[in-house]
Amino acid sequence: MSSTLFIRKTPKPTKNEIAFKQPIKGIIAGRYYDHDGSLGGGKITVGPEDLPWFEGVLAARPRSADAKDWRDFERVVEMLRDGESIDMWFEV
Repeated sequence: MSSTLFIRKTPKPTKNEIAFKQPIKGIIAGRYYDHDGSLGGGKITVGPEDLPWFEGVLAARPRSADAKDWRDFERVVEMLRDGESIDMWFEV
């Protein structure tokens, strides 16, 4: 069974979730959920104070991430740069 990591800007409810596959979901899951991205996880809200970590992932750019996931991750980093917080959760 596979899971998907979702992220959206908070606190405004929206249907504009961004979905990630490996390796991005695994990188985030390792930091915030203590697993490799193959399990689930409840909603976590992350604010601009975590921007340096997200920018580090952006700088490291995993070569195995597909182009769409990478563009979407850049959007997430921009949300944090703009001072927004994001919600993250897993769905199976």
